Amino acid sequence: MMQDYALLRPVGTDRRSARSGVRQAAAFVAAGSLLAALLVVAATGSMRPVETGESAVSADLNDKFLQASGSGPAGNDFLSRLQDIWFVESNGGRADLAADATEMATSLLVAGFPGDMKEAIDVKTNPCDDFYEFACGKWDAEHSDKIADYKSQVAFSWDRADKNIRTSMTKILQEDAGPAGAYYRSCMDLDHIEAVGDTQLQPWIKFVDAISDKAGLVTAMTEFNKHDMDNFFTWGLDTDNRDSTRKSFSIEQGGMTLPDNTYYLEESDVMRGHREMMKKVIGKFFTMIGRGATADTEAQMILDFETKLAGIRVDRTESRQDQGTPTTWQHMNELMPYWPWKQWLQELGSCTAPPDGSAKVCTEDHLKVRMVGAPGETPLYISNEKFFPKLNTLLEGTQLETVKALLRWKIIRKVALYMPANWIDLMVEWNADLYGTSAKSPRDRKCYYSTSSGAAWPMAKLYLDNVFHTENRDAALSMLELIRAQFYATLPTEKWMTQEDRSAAQDKLQAMFFQVAYPTDKEGNTHWPKDTFDMDGQMGADFMTNFMLKERLSIEKDFDEIAKAPNRRSWGGNSPLEVNAFYGPDANGLWIPAGILQSPFFDAGNSDARNFGSIGSVLGHEMSHGFDDNGRLYDKRGELHDWWSKSTVANYKTRSTCIADLFSTYKVAGRSVNGKYTLGEDSADSGGLKFAYEAFIKKTARSDEDRRGFFTSFS
Repeated sequence: MMQDYALLRPVGTDRRSARSGVRQAAAFVAAGSLLAALLVVAATGSMRPVETGESAVSADLNDKFLQASGSGPAGNDFLSRLQDIWFVESNGGRADLAADATEMATSLLVAGFPGDMKEAIDVKTNPCDDFYEFACGKWDAEHSDKIADYKSQVAFSWDRADKNIRTSMTKILQEDAGPAGAYYRSCMDLDHIEAVGDTQLQPWIKFVDAISDKAGLVTAMTEFNKHDMDNFFTWGLDTDNRDSTRKSFSIEQGGMTLPDNTYYLEESDVMRGHREMMKKVIGKFFTMIGRGATADTEAQMILDFETKLAGIRVDRTESRQDQGTPTTWQHMNELMPYWPWKQWLQELGSCTAPPDGSAKVCTEDHLKVRMVGAPGETPLYISNEKFFPKLNTLLEGTQLETVKALLRWKIIRKVALYMPANWIDLMVEWNADLYGTSAKSPRDRKCYYSTSSGAAWPMAKLYLDNVFHTENRDAALSMLELIRAQFYATLPTEKWMTQEDRSAAQDKLQAMFFQVAYPTDKEGNTHWPKDTFDMDGQMGADFMTNFMLKERLSIEKDFDEIAKAPNRRSWGGNSPLEVNAFYGPDANGLWIPAGILQSPFFDAGNSDARNFGSIGSVLGHEMSHGFDDNGRLYDKRGELHDWWSKSTVANYKTRSTCIADLFSTYKVAGRSVNGKYTLGEDSADSGGLKFAYEAFIKKTARSDEDRRGFFTSFS
């Protein structure tokens, strides 16, 4: 997945130090500006720092100066500044004149760039001194204090592309007669939402209140699971990473309310403040649902439990490397005897009506779900294995009332953003503490994003049918093949790999498939998934009801398809509307949504320099994920096994360690980056830039201006 390069809203710090921190973050996250700067020095031979000596400004640059207008109102000033440059060159000069010379030279070097690119450039910065500041500094300075109160970050290219989609689709959604339009309008109908209040939530609260023993808890947990709400542990269905012809059922450690273990375990003023705010917010929500007498007590119970949970969770760096291990229900019982696993599985596969009285979306029990882990059936996997014995001890010592409080909080968090204004206001108050946002998102903006997730596929089809420029897809496919060809040609030169491993890597690269703009089948024909039409005729007037129905339908689809062979080209939880790109190691495929195939990332009418530097580096980034610290574990079929020799693996680890160590030296807001955790993205950034640039310069002869345009577009 491509990372967003963004300015982040400062939380709990002053503006000046915050701007310094976020600029550091953007600089190294964007593929490491050091790498870009080193490459750009080689690519821009006509641009060097102004210095003493006869060749500080190239003949080409001098020609551009001399060809410029020396007459008219600004002519004398221009010629005077030109003389200053010569003076600096020949005599060492003064710093202010040197700076003036740099600005003039830089302005000429970017004179042919598109206007919107020049708007971001700081021409006072020599790109050979600080390439990030040169390419993004002006935009950075103009926007660091202009983040809307309802946003936590701004990102130049990503926000522009996203806004283009939002503007065009909002008009379409207002009139659409299908499920996407109905979903959007249910969100926009504030009068109805206020009139309904929390009446749709109360059946869930009563459902939890009625739990009196472990059997009742298991039943409740499975109903939560069927609406994509997990507790204590998570589960899911996906392609078996050891046999890509079948699905697997995986269980791993569960999540928590706050973003990371640090928020619970670190004894700093900042983290203590976040914990206090969490208690305050939970207490207010519990009061709003009629539990004012016990609200503060339950809030403390929830915080105490989640703090203990944070203390037993596997570290995220270690967890990221866990590819799952085949297991049995017997072994699960040995790890965690507190939980009746087989009873839970039986009830998970039952066809039931939701606790709120909504109609069933199933017609019969899912027998194949109930048979998970049996011989010849869907295999069972476990990740974070050492977490479960500790969870067993924690649950054995936890009172039922605490667990019920946790379930109440789970459903409140699930639906809070789909509720009346006072619920939204409380979420804004909480987000101000966590993310620095302090206002509600404009309602049409909120409803657009709610619909893009709640009715993703019906909305994506509307976008492809009415807005998307199909010529961009053809051009992107052509670019992908050029980048793949360059990647392929480079592999035989990688001496740290054995000959056999180089050949195997080429086979994997050649087998990699591309899903570009919209879903297609193996033959390249458009193939809209079942999700596109499942919601037809099912959306009503109630916003929360529509949301919960969408969640239930998603789980039901997984259950229906558990015994079917995986569709390697499935988009999973992503959609063509997203301004992003993805690589799937267990499928060995790339997904490039239509959302990112537009300006400023890409346009068939843009120059090669701009397209290769922006979307080209994104495509190369995703392709490189097939060989990063996680992707390298999977072969050309997307199956997990040791397909590299021990010597190649050892050499890879040695070389990748230098990237991890480099990024671990960076700090943002005083906190060190975890280079081991970010290694996959960091190495893909490096590879993406390398292969996109090499494909760009080999396609046809390139001028220095073309090369400058490539790297500036990348940044």
